[in-house]
Amino acid sequence: MDWKKMVDSVAEGIVYVENFTVKYANPAAVAITGFSLEEITGKKCFEVLRTEICQNECPLRKGEKLPWGREGVSSLDRFNEEKFLNLKINRLGRGWMIVFEDRTREVRLSREVQGNFRFRDIITASPRMLEVLSLLPRVAASSAPVLVEGESGTGKELVSSAIHYLSPRRAGPYLKVNCATIPEGLLESELFGYVRGAFTDARADKKGIFAMAHGGTLLLDEIAEMPLSLQAKLLRVLEEGEFLPLGATSPVKVDVRIIAATNKNLASLVREGRFREDLFYRLNVLYLKLPPLRERKEDIPLLVEHFVEIFNFATGKSVEGLTDRAMELLMDYDYPGNVRELRNIVEAAFVLVRGNLIDVEHLPSYLQGEEAERRRIEDALRRARWKRAEAARILGLSRSTLWRKMKKYGIRA
Repeated sequence: MDWKKMVDSVAEGIVYVENFTVKYANPAAVAITGFSLEEITGKKCFEVLRTEICQNECPLRKGEKLPWGREGVSSLDRFNEEKFLNLKINRLGRGWMIVFEDRTREVRLSREVQGNFRFRDIITASPRMLEVLSLLPRVAASSAPVLVEGESGTGKELVSSAIHYLSPRRAGPYLKVNCATIPEGLLESELFGYVRGAFTDARADKKGIFAMAHGGTLLLDEIAEMPLSLQAKLLRVLEEGEFLPLGATSPVKVDVRIIAATNKNLASLVREGRFREDLFYRLNVLYLKLPPLRERKEDIPLLVEHFVEIFNFATGKSVEGLTDRAMELLMDYDYPGNVRELRNIVEAAFVLVRGNLIDVEHLPSYLQGEEAERRRIEDALRRARWKRAEAARILGLSRSTLWRKMKKYGIRA
């Protein structure tokens, strides 16, 4: 094969196939698929590429005109990690040359910017968060209900999404309902649907979310806000696998895996009589507690780097990161809005930054308050030639107060 030396030097993965059997693969194909050259050679092409089109939409089996190409094709590598490939196929001698480019990073960033990214790799270095993530494969393998607790912005939706896409139900629907945003009078019909004539405006049957989620996963976000009257109906779904649409006389069977998420402590609500005890125990079969960002600050630099990459992609900018002083401010803050708030801070900074580094002035004013005070103290000390008594006079502070503030900000004189 005279072309082997040429294809070995290109960045795209290339496999040469005869009768659907791989005869040769270049080093890039080995790197992208995760299989060794020995493992690839002799296998069927669909066993190596493992794309979403291999079984039913293979252009070679369908006899489509060559050259053929498609972008963003989902595939699984040797380690069952999802990748997105740009595929091209052309005739070569007695077989076909399949060329594939790994576009996983770009597709994932694009989907996250658009808000529909299937986030499998939650970014963290926190031992507490890593402990939660280590449980996800086992949690995903089950069909038991899951209760995910954590403050707003800690990543409950990301964890729920990961559970679904790691599960045997990943090919089925994944639907989300926020129980706090739908009015109580509409929530029942949204969840369970209704039949024609159930009420004045019910001119036709309507499928509810439970019916639409059949065979998949349903995330009930802010489950603590679900009215007590509907909690009994949810309990029936969990216990009997059926529900009764509004106006119907016979129940509908359904197979749905329930994930319930809340930023409140459901056990406390049970004690207060605001949440059904039997439903709590039925939901709390598998339990995940997500730590707030203030308890895993080692993740802040990693998350900032990730968000910078996202917003560079979205805006076309080339921001390299943050100055040391700006990062110090982010590390000192407690984030009542958790990861979501940190993302918003970085996104807002991208609007203001003009160079390649985000600095203090690009951060929200509520983060700059302490920074401004530190700068005033350092300026007064310089003016006073680092004599504390004189600097305290300039600032209108007592010497003891100045000393405490210097200690707080790590200023040495």
